[in-house]
Amino acid sequence: MPQFDNAQEVRSETSYLDFLRNCALDTAIDLPLDGGESPRAIKRRLTVAARELGLQLRHLRSDDPAIIRFHVTGSPGVARRTYRAGVVGLTGMGMRLLDHDPTAVLNTPMPHSHVGSYAVLPHTEVVGVCDLRPELLTAFREQWGHIFPRARTYTDYREMIDNENLDLLSVTTGDNAHTDIVIYGANHGVKGIACEKPLATTLDDATRMIQACEANGAIISVDHTRRWWTPYHAARKLIREGAIGKVRRIIAHMGGTRAMLFRNGTHLLDGVLFFAESDAEWVFAELDPEFADYFAYRGDGGKDPALDPSGSGYIHFRNGVRAFINASKGQTPGMYIQVIGETGEIDLVGDHVELRKDGAIHRPPLPSHRRTDVVALIDELTRTIEHGGDLIGSGQEARKVVEIIVAFLKSQEQGNARVNLPLPPGN
Repeated sequence: MPQFDNAQEVRSETSYLDFLRNCALDTAIDLPLDGGESPRAIKRRLTVAARELGLQLRHLRSDDPAIIRFHVTGSPGVARRTYRAGVVGLTGMGMRLLDHDPTAVLNTPMPHSHVGSYAVLPHTEVVGVCDLRPELLTAFREQWGHIFPRARTYTDYREMIDNENLDLLSVTTGDNAHTDIVIYGANHGVKGIACEKPLATTLDDATRMIQACEANGAIISVDHTRRWWTPYHAARKLIREGAIGKVRRIIAHMGGTRAMLFRNGTHLLDGVLFFAESDAEWVFAELDPEFADYFAYRGDGGKDPALDPSGSGYIHFRNGVRAFINASKGQTPGMYIQVIGETGEIDLVGDHVELRKDGAIHRPPLPSHRRTDVVALIDELTRTIEHGGDLIGSGQEARKVVEIIVAFLKSQEQGNARVNLPLPPGN
C-alpha cells in the first residue's frame, strides 16, 4: 500500500492536482496527517482536485485516525488553468474565515468571503491582496498565509494590478468605492471582475464601469448572492413551468436595522428582478420619515444604517408585473419575497420555498450539490472566460438595481411622483 511521509509533504512539495497525477491508480493509498489542515479540509481538497482531473476518488475507512485512506481510479486528464486573483478590501466579505458546515455535501462548505471562495476553488490562487489598513494585511497573512503563501500585500490597488498580472479581481470595498477600482482593473488586463453589491451608488458610475469592461473584453459579475441559491432557481423553475400561471404581482419585504436600500436592499430588489424577468418601466417611492430629504447617495459605504435610506416603493414592469417593495428599518427583521400568479403563489423565506395552490402547500425538493454564493460566482466567471456565455449576475443586471434605487430617490425628491425609466445620463 503506497505511503507518503505526511500531508505537509503533499502541500509543500506539490499541489493536490500534481499529487493525484502521481498517485498509483486502482489501489488504496494512505496519507498520514501532520496536524496542519483538518482531515475534513484535506478530503475536500482531494475530492475537488480529483474532479478537476476527471478521476474517481473514493474515501476508505481507516482504523487509524492519523491516516486518510482513499482509492483513485480513472485516467488523469489536464486540469483547468490556474487563475491569478487579487482582492481589494479585506473586511468581512473580503476574507472572512470559513465557517464549519456539517450539512455541506462531501464536507465542502460554501464560504461567503472572496478569499475563502478562492481557497476552495482549486483552479484559482490569490496572488495579491490590498487594503488601506495595515492591520488587515497582517490579519490576512495570519489567517490565510498557509493557503496562499505566495500572495503579496498592497495598500495601493493600482500597484497590485500593475504588478500581479491578474486574471481575476475581487472588489469588496465600501459601496461607494467600487467604480475606480473596477475601471482600472478592466483597463489594465483583468479578464474577470467579481464586484460586491451594489455595483455603484450612482447610475452614471455603474454605466462607466460596464462600458470599461465592454471596451476591454472583461466580464463583471456582481454578488447578488441569491442568484446562485438553489431555492431561487427552484422557485423560478416552477414559475417558468407554469405552476402558478402568469406572474401578476411580487411583494418583497425587508426589515431590521440593515434594511438599507443601497446595502441589503439591493438583494431584495435584485430578487424582484430575478422573478419578474422584465425591465422596469416606471416607479414611485416614499422613503421613511428620517430620509425625507434624501435625494442622492450620502452614505459611508454601507457601515452606518443611519446614512443609507429605507422606505417603500412600487415598480411597474414592461411585461405587466407589478412589484411592491417594503424595505424599512423600523419593523421586525427579516426578508421574504412572494410571487403571485393567476393560479397560485410562491413564497421564499430564507432558504425555504413554498408553492401554495388550490389550498395545498408544496415544498419542492432542493438539490444540495450545487456550488452557491461567492464560490459559484467566481467559478462561473472562470468558466465564462473559458467558454463564453451569459453570467447569472452580470453587471448589466446589477445596473438595473442601481437605476431603480436612484429612481426611488428621484421620486422622493419630486413629492413621491412617478419616475419613468430608463433614466437619462446625469443620475
